[in-house]
Amino acid sequence: MTVQKDKLAFVINTASYERVCFALGLAAAAAATGKDVRILFGHGGIVRLKTGCTNMMGEETDSWVRSQVKWGLGTGRLPFISELLEALKKLGSKVYACPTAMELHQIKQEQLVKEVDEVRSLVIFVNDDMKDASTLYV
Repeated sequence: MTVQKDKLAFVINTASYERVCFALGLAAAAAATGKDVRILFGHGGIVRLKTGCTNMMGEETDSWVRSQVKWGLGTGRLPFISELLEALKKLGSKVYACPTAMELHQIKQEQLVKEVDEVRSLVIFVNDDMKDASTLYV
């Protein structure tokens, strides 16, 4: 008898630093406890997968929260998004980039960070990754 581990699918459709950081932290915690974690970065979130933009913070993060995030990063109380992506890869999670989102933001595949497993369409993500999974939308 094969035991299937719990499966979580995350759809990250925001670039807001604290929201992406929280979602990836939650995903990493789930992966660390043995969950099968799949993450798709959509229209808003895809910019976090572009090389050189992963840890940047600008207008996509509400102004009232920017100073708190900068403080948290500076004190080590908040991880960098790049660190969370690296941890997720080490834990066996899958990270996908939406091709439509890439087109919208004019991001080419060679511009994606190395932690991206593949460019994956919504149809494939829904059919393969969301099947039998609890899905969280951020």
